[in-house]
This record gives sequence, structure tokens and C-alpha cells, in this order.
Amino acid sequence: MANPKILILHDYFLYKGGGERLVISLAKNLHADIATAFIGKDAFDPRAEGIHTIELYKEKAWSNLPGFRYLQVQFSFLFKTGFAKKYDIIIYSGDCLIALTRLRSKRNIAYMHTPPRHLYDTYQNRLTQYPLWKKIIFIPFVRLNRWRFETLSRRLDLIITNSKNTQERIKKYLGLESVVVYPPCDTLPFKNLGYGEYFFSWARLYDVKRVDKIVEAFVGMPDKKLVVASGGPELEKIKNLAKGHNNITILGWVSDEQLLEYLGKCLATIYIPIREDFGMSAVESMQAGKPVIGVAEGGLLEIIEDGKNGILLPPNFNTNNLREAVKNMTLEKAVQMEEFCQKTAQKFTEKTFIAEMKKAANLP
Repeated sequence: MANPKILILHDYFLYKGGGERLVISLAKNLHADIATAFIGKDAFDPRAEGIHTIELYKEKAWSNLPGFRYLQVQFSFLFKTGFAKKYDIIIYSGDCLIALTRLRSKRNIAYMHTPPRHLYDTYQNRLTQYPLWKKIIFIPFVRLNRWRFETLSRRLDLIITNSKNTQERIKKYLGLESVVVYPPCDTLPFKNLGYGEYFFSWARLYDVKRVDKIVEAFVGMPDKKLVVASGGPELEKIKNLAKGHNNITILGWVSDEQLLEYLGKCLATIYIPIREDFGMSAVESMQAGKPVIGVAEGGLLEIIEDGKNGILLPPNFNTNNLREAVKNMTLEKAVQMEEFCQKTAQKFTEKTFIAEMKKAANLP
């Protein structure tokens, strides 16, 4: 097929995250269209990049209620994707495989960021946190959706994923093979703009990102400064934790220009998610020559080399471990790590990503 017509289905654009950057990069370089359930007001908008984008429904206030947004997204891909039959290749990103039920005759490829974590590796954690009435709803919900996701995944012609860590997760939970193509981490011109006195975090404010643990550590270190530039469900919780502590600044979402400025001028970054799929933020930090205080689990083990481009905390780290790492990340140490950080980042360029995607998917 000389010039196949390609459509990328992405579940939704809600935040300014790495997965959203990846989809936009892929669409631009493959001359593909995008279809998504909705585009939130705080999200990247592929239309701003000149990409033909189909929004399946407009986000409504009531879609923020628990369960309603999930149902709207699934129903939109099930019932509103008839137009996709005019495309030759469908690339799936996020939880939108339900569209496969009407697009089985197409060439179906998934860039699987991870099997949905609430269905698999974080399931037990969530279950222990829920009261009885939520458990009664959650357990059958998970069983049904595991069946759905596994059945649809077996219909795919090819699964591409973002790391060896996620590749192992796909094999463990789905019993399927996949090809690793690392994400593009140079989609913004991150540069070292010098070294300020503050540490920087811009992970989305979800429980699995553990930004609350970072803030708690700095609450007990009034002589160390922290800047948090992101949003998410835990924003108010994070703001309350930081209240009254002048060494901690919570900015909420910032523009790309502000992100480049804050990252470019920080001393180092902190990124400690639970078993992260890959860790684009860590690579973006290194592109700016800034070392990362991370955690020795998940995809970060494929990026951070302890003592060379960052500091790795043990998987079962505590607040004191994090404080010790912050105190050990001196200006001298950060400067020494700059060259190796930038060398690491060169492995994860957009050029390499597109070349590897075309090779894996046998695209012209």
C-alpha cells in the first residue's frame, strides 16, 4: 500500500501529558488524522497543530461524575466511529479498543501505553482503599472490562509499546507479544538555562505519581525549594499540603514556554511514580541537562543510571530517603551529571521514534 490513509484513535485529550504529545507527533509525521472522544480545556489540542481532528462529543459538566465519563468515551468509540471505515490503517492509543468491534476489516495497530492499570497492576491497591459499597461495584466492573480488553487486544494485528517494562506487563496480563518503540521526548526544545536553587516536578497530580510524597518531603526541609507545575485530581490536596510553607510553590498547569523556563533553570527534577510505564518526563529533564531523582522500578530503570544521570530511590522508599536524595543532589553533582543526561536523552528522539514506528508497522 503506497500511501495508506491512517487514522489515530486516542481515548481523550484531558491533560498536557506525554501520551498526548506522542499522538500529536505520530499524526504529524505519518500525515494521519486523529479522532478522540473529547478535548478538555487544559489539554493539548491537535487542531492547533493543523491536524485534522474529529471530536466525537463535546465534554459536558456531568461527564465528570464517576463512571459517566468512562461510559461516554466507550459509547462514543462504539457508536460514533463509522466514518473510520474509509481509512486503511487504524492506530489505537489509550482505552478505545472498543472501536475494533466495527473496524475488524482494517489493519489495526495499537500503541499500548499500558494495559489499563486499574484493571491490572494497581487493582489490589485501589480495592483496599475503597469502602464496601464501592468494592461491590468495582469488582464486577473490573472482571467485565478485563474480558473486554483482553478479547479486543487479541484482535489487533500488531501491538507496539513504550518500554521493556510495559512489554513485560502486556505479556504477563494479556499473554501477547509486542514490539518496543520508545516515545519521542524531544518534542519541545528543552535546554539547560542555568541552575537555580529549586527542585522541579511537573508530573500530573494523580495518586500513582506520588507528588504528595514530594511535597511532604519538602515540608520538612524549609531550606530547600520546590516548584510543582501541573494539575490533576489531587491539585487541592497538594495545595493544602503546601499551605503555609514558603519554600513550596504550586503553579497548576503552565504553558509550554513556562515549562521550558522552569525546567531549564531548576537544579534537578523529582519523578517518583508507582511502577511508571516508561517515564517521558525523566528523559525531557535529561534533554535539558537536568538529573532526575527517581525510583528504582518500572520504566525508570531503562532511563536513570544511579549516580550518572540521577539518583534512584528504593521501591519501598520513605520520606527520609527522599530528603536524603535531595540533600545529596548538590549543584556540583548536578553539573557533573549534565553531559551524561544529555547523552541519555539522545536515545529517545522524535526522529528515531518515527523511523522505528514505520519499521515496526511496515509503513512507507
